[in-house]
Amino acid sequence: MMRKIILSNEEIKGICKRIGKELTIKFQDAPQPPIFVGVLKGGVPFLMDLVNEVDVPLVIDFIQIESWSGLESTGKVTLKRDLDSDITNRDVVIVEDVIDSGLSMQFLIDFLKKKNPRSITVTTLLDKKCARKIPVQIDYAGTEVGNEFLMGYGLDYYDLFRNTNYVFVPEMTEVHQWDEILKRK
Repeated sequence: MMRKIILSNEEIKGICKRIGKELTIKFQDAPQPPIFVGVLKGGVPFLMDLVNEVDVPLVIDFIQIESWSGLESTGKVTLKRDLDSDITNRDVVIVEDVIDSGLSMQFLIDFLKKKNPRSITVTTLLDKKCARKIPVQIDYAGTEVGNEFLMGYGLDYYDLFRNTNYVFVPEMTEVHQWDEILKRK
C-alpha cells in the first residue's frame, strides 16, 4: 500500500514558520493580543504548530462547525460550538485545516462579523481552489491542492487519522478497511 503524500511533516513545519513569521509582523503593533480561533476538530494540529511560530502574545479559542459526513460535504453548515472569548474590537485569526467549497469559511466569517471584531484574518493549511463554490477571503494559505479526499494532520475519515503528522490521499482499500473497523457499510 502506497499512500500519496500531499504534505510531509517537514513541509508543514516550513509552512507554519512562513505564515507564523508573517502573522508576527502583522500583529506586532496590535493594540491587544490577537485571538487565534482554531476550527474544531481538524484545525487543531495546524493551530498548535502555527502559534508556536507566532512571536507575539496571543489568545487561543475554538469554534466548531459541521459540514462533512465521511467522504462528502453535506452542503449545509451548522454551528456546534461557539467561542468562549468576547471578540468585540479584537483582531481574530481563523485557523482552518482546509478550505474547499468556501461555504464553511464564509459561514464562519459572517458569524464572527456579527460579534464586531476589529479584523478577521483567514489562515488555512490547504487551499482547494478547484472546489470553490463561492469566493471567500483567504489571507494566508499554506499550499494549494487538488480536489482529492485528504486525510492526516487534522483531516479525518469519521474522526480517524487526525493524529497522522502528514497529509495524504487514502487508498479506497484503506477506506473500506476503516469502514469495517467502524462497522460501517
